[in-house]
Amino acid sequence: MSDPIPSDPQFGAAASQDPFQAAKASAMKAAEELRNAASQKAQELRSAAQERAQQFKSTATERADDFKEYAGQAFNEARDRYADLRTEGEKFVREKPVQAVLTAFGVGLFVGLILRR
Repeated sequence: MSDPIPSDPQFGAAASQDPFQAAKASAMKAAEELRNAASQKAQELRSAAQERAQQFKSTATERADDFKEYAGQAFNEARDRYADLRTEGEKFVREKPVQAVLTAFGVGLFVGLILRR
C-alpha cells in the first residue's frame, strides 16, 4: 500500500479528502490576495492624496504671493494718493483760508448732525 495521507490535526481528516479544507484554503488564499490588493490600492490612494495636497499647497502659495504683491502695490498707490491729496489740501488752505475754514465748519456741522441721530 501507499504511504498514509497526513491528516489535519484540527479536523482530523485528510486535506485532499476533505472538501471543507480545500474550500478553507481557497478562501484563505482569496482573502490574502484581497488584503494585498486593498493594501496596494490604499497606498496608491495615499500617494495620489499626497500629490494632490502638494498641488493645492503650491497653488495656495502662488496665490498668496500674488496677493502680497497686489496688496503692496495697492498700499503704495494709496500712500501716493494720500500724499497728493494732502499737498492739494495744504495748497487750497494757503490760497483760500476763509473758504477752507468755512468748508471745514460746514462739513463738521453736517457730520455732527448725522452722528447725533
